Amino acid sequence: MKTKKTIISLLIGLVLLACAASGFLAVRLVTPTDAGEGGDTLAIELIPYQQLFERNAALLGWDWQLLAAVCYEESHFNALALSSQGAQGLMQLMPVTAERFGLNDSTVWIPEENIRAATLYLAMLQHTYSFISDSAQQACFVLASYNAGPAHIMDARRLAKRYGRSPYLWFDNTEYWLRLLQTDTYGTDSVTLYGTFANSEETISYVRKVLRTADRFRRLTP
Repeated sequence: MKTKKTIISLLIGLVLLACAASGFLAVRLVTPTDAGEGGDTLAIELIPYQQLFERNAALLGWDWQLLAAVCYEESHFNALALSSQGAQGLMQLMPVTAERFGLNDSTVWIPEENIRAATLYLAMLQHTYSFISDSAQQACFVLASYNAGPAHIMDARRLAKRYGRSPYLWFDNTEYWLRLLQTDTYGTDSVTLYGTFANSEETISYVRKVLRTADRFRRLTP
């Protein structure tokens, strides 16, 4: 086991050296600071991995800054990020998701492979919401599902429809009912299939942060 970990560490080191040589890591990032209610102050000078974001965002029909914003909110562009829940790499893929899209213990840390697999997962979520024709609204549902999985998001849509709000709109509609899924009253509603959702506020905040960060990236880049 120790030998395996050593080999993986060496592989990761070689990957980072290769990325640095290619220019992927030849940037300086400034640590973001807390700006209170308005969210993080984005203190970043250059956005790394731009070519990878451009290439993969095209598969989603997104601008590359939105995909980069997902990466920033997930890992702050740290290719070796590992969460307490086990999410790995730039796009914080859970092991089961990484494996589903062709990654293993070594390749999950490679920026190109991590972003590629995450994009395939985002494309799958995008297909799940293909019935939402407005691309901006669809992106909100995709982002929420990337953060929390689609099950509770679909429950929120069912509640929105049942109680007279649009299940095709995110802000103040499906988002509103996702928040109410934290309560037993709506978590046990007859149209709710997956019960209460304790992380509603985190998911709602995540969508807003990603969109806000994407806007800032657009202002930083041509």
